[in-house]
Amino acid sequence: MQFAPIQRNFDEGSCPSFCAGRKFGEVEQALLWTLLHEDPECPSRVLLDKVAQRQISMAVSIRHLNRWRAQWQLNRPKGRPRQTPCRPPVASGPEVVQVTSRLSFVGVHLFAHWLDQQNAFGPVVVQLQQAIEAHKCAHPDDDFALLHHREQTLRRRFQALLFAPLVGIEPLTAFDTHEHPLPTLLGRGYHSATLGQFLGQLERIDAAEALMPALVPQQSGPITYVDGHMIASWSRLSMHKGKITMLGRIMAGSQAVIAHNEAGQALRVEYHPPDLHLSQIIVDYCYKVSTVTGSALFVIDRAVNSVAMARAFDTQGLGLLCMLDDNEHAGLDSFAATEVGPLADGSKISSGPWQAPRPEDPRHFVIVEPAEGKTLVYWGTPKVKEVLETTEWPRVYRERNERQENSFKRMIDHGALNTNYGRKKIVGPDRHQQRAREKLAQSLEAAQKRVNKKAETLKTHQDQVAESASKGHGKRLEQRQRALARVEEELRAAHHTQANVAEHAAALGPPGERADRDFRKQTIMTFRTLLLENALMAFMVLLWGRLQTKGSVDCLLRILFERSGARMETASQVVYWVNTAGLSVAYQRLLTEVVAGLCAMDLQEQGKLIRVRLKDLPP
Repeated sequence: MQFAPIQRNFDEGSCPSFCAGRKFGEVEQALLWTLLHEDPECPSRVLLDKVAQRQISMAVSIRHLNRWRAQWQLNRPKGRPRQTPCRPPVASGPEVVQVTSRLSFVGVHLFAHWLDQQNAFGPVVVQLQQAIEAHKCAHPDDDFALLHHREQTLRRRFQALLFAPLVGIEPLTAFDTHEHPLPTLLGRGYHSATLGQFLGQLERIDAAEALMPALVPQQSGPITYVDGHMIASWSRLSMHKGKITMLGRIMAGSQAVIAHNEAGQALRVEYHPPDLHLSQIIVDYCYKVSTVTGSALFVIDRAVNSVAMARAFDTQGLGLLCMLDDNEHAGLDSFAATEVGPLADGSKISSGPWQAPRPEDPRHFVIVEPAEGKTLVYWGTPKVKEVLETTEWPRVYRERNERQENSFKRMIDHGALNTNYGRKKIVGPDRHQQRAREKLAQSLEAAQKRVNKKAETLKTHQDQVAESASKGHGKRLEQRQRALARVEEELRAAHHTQANVAEHAAALGPPGERADRDFRKQTIMTFRTLLLENALMAFMVLLWGRLQTKGSVDCLLRILFERSGARMETASQVVYWVNTAGLSVAYQRLLTEVVAGLCAMDLQEQGKLIRVRLKDLPP
């Protein structure tokens, strides 16, 4: 990752070794030494003014500073400053190349260096270059900036999008108003106009689908977890609506369908309008994931619980593990189950098919009876029964919470998952109106059948009344007349119902239109979020594996990524200081372990070893 080093080269052994004192820390000493090399004859009073301009307070006197200058052999002769440069200083120790006294988001810088060592952006750049070449071949007359970007430009601009949520930037317009460390992180800063143009041109070449292979790891397990996430959207246009779960409202928005593997790594994302039920799109989605990853077992929540869905997965040769709704069974008595053993918590677990045979239902069931609470019933297709032991079904299904639901919460907190990108709308037929029209058409057809049936019944009763009247019946005639009056009333009610349905159908009016969001930008940015989450999880696993105290991603972000500090680069290493001001004793202990773990990871910056230290910076 490129930085902006100060272009000054000194002879080897031209800088003293720094040692923190009571008033002078290593960062302050390195900063003073750098300023003195830039202007060796600078008076000490002016030197302190330069330090103050960098918002660093030093509780030292001019005499104290002069003693340090004499020790470094950087003291100037008596009298007014001369214009001729003085002799180069001679001392011992490593060479200081650059000092950054105030560095925000120190942990993000360290995380960026780790990503560079892992070549995390290499596959992304390769996929973008392939998408650009494909667009050039398909549209040879097109000419816009993205088609001519160098590899370095593609890398830097995508890095800016990736690191944005970690530095508190969710919408791209925040680049224009928020203070951010992109100049020290990437070597240059960006505004929303540049990154917005970059994102728009990625949308133009349809980069979302091209980028998806960069999420897939080299080795993926046999089990994939799939879930949908609803994101609300506001617009003045008439748009298709669905239930936005997080808000509990029926409104416009988008539905992201996201797959994770057993390790919690995101594999794929697709966006669909919120009015489409998950069951309408899940089979094709899982088939795509299976084609890319080779995984044939899918774990999905009760949104897809149905016999038809089980048959659809079984037809595709895929396995589906799901849960049965509580209202579909009456406990263990509904199944011809045999006990297969207790779980670790003492719950009884049984396995078997329905008690009454159902040839059209291919599902196999696992029933868990806890010591307290309701009975839980899991079901799987024949593929699941073939590959996975029935005693493992409850554990595999329960891990869905950590793999997906908790992952969504983390990505909302630090990955901008709920942020909408892109304002384009696609206008099409009103699906709400179409569904209402189809429902009313079915109701109208049923009402017409009821009217016809009542008319035939009325004709039969009229004939019976006429027959009784011609034969001079007394009591039977009265009975048949009462039945005829009842049927006439039912016929009138049927006609009234038919008229109401026809009125509602006519009230729908001519075919209307509603808009859907154009999901191309949203898909690209969600890919960014998933890639960031995958990298954070891998980084955390590697870091926490070196520590005795365990933590979470949120804890790591709070105590390391979001803290400020300083940076000093020498000829052989780069030292980062992390500010510990404001941390409690417990978090200081944890941060001390984290710093030790970071040093043990052997991070490097431009071939130089990175060292991390703790320091209390002045307010």
